[in-house]
Amino acid sequence: MPLSGFFLIISSAAGFGSIALFAHLAHADGVSTTTLIFLRFALGAAMLGAWIFINRIPLPRGRALAGYSLIGGGLYAAAAAAYFAALQHASSGLVSLLLYTNPICVAVISAIAGFDRLGRIEIGALLLAAVGLTLTLAGDHSGQPIGIALGLLGGVVYALYIVTGSRLPAQTSPLAGAFVVLASGALVHGSIAAVTGFDWPDTSRGWLAAIGIGIFGSAFAIGAFLAGLRQIGPTRASVLSTVEPLVTVTLGAVFLGERWQAQQLFGGLVILLAATLIATASGRRATQEIA
Repeated sequence: MPLSGFFLIISSAAGFGSIALFAHLAHADGVSTTTLIFLRFALGAAMLGAWIFINRIPLPRGRALAGYSLIGGGLYAAAAAAYFAALQHASSGLVSLLLYTNPICVAVISAIAGFDRLGRIEIGALLLAAVGLTLTLAGDHSGQPIGIALGLLGGVVYALYIVTGSRLPAQTSPLAGAFVVLASGALVHGSIAAVTGFDWPDTSRGWLAAIGIGIFGSAFAIGAFLAGLRQIGPTRASVLSTVEPLVTVTLGAVFLGERWQAQQLFGGLVILLAATLIATASGRRATQEIA
């Protein structure tokens, strides 16, 4: 495994894993969910847009442009809204783990839609995930039912975004596609905030948190992931990305005082194991089909 690809994926996971901490800080500074998502998407799109312009990367056109715009302004925007809203009703670590059920959701949705099939490993992983969720949610955690429901909803919608995005034309540059997704999401949430009213940060701390989400948690995280993906492939990248919820749990414990019971931590590790099994099995089957 190329060492640079390893560090790129780990850095990307750290970027995505930091979003929950930044979101808590921004919410505490008076920023509404809609305004925060708009800032995240707008700042991320601005950074990626500058990189695309400098490197003269062509943007998608026609069907690809319409597809990326729809999933960005629809599914990705909805998944982000569910995730950020869940953070206001549950701990960052719990929400992150619930969102990370998306690899399992992707396998189920792909099987239902006829895009893929569930083998013995995938079925076993689904059972593991169910056990992990039971252990995680059964403990004494800082999560209200609405937060848990929103976290799970975010995972399902994000899985729909991944499945739909995988059906788009492959000729588009990943960075160009990501730019259209973020720009579309910014347009949707910016339009909503324009009607309901923007709730900007009250202090420099809130602005720094919002900028952290847009730059480190979005533009950098997406760019590092796509760069690392090209070096080590999707299966290894998916497995290494399981570091993301671990980063979120650690940051929540250090900076937000969130505490987990041993039972919950074990349940969370079981969920990550199930996601890893799904990613590994999918990658192995794709390799066999190509061969």
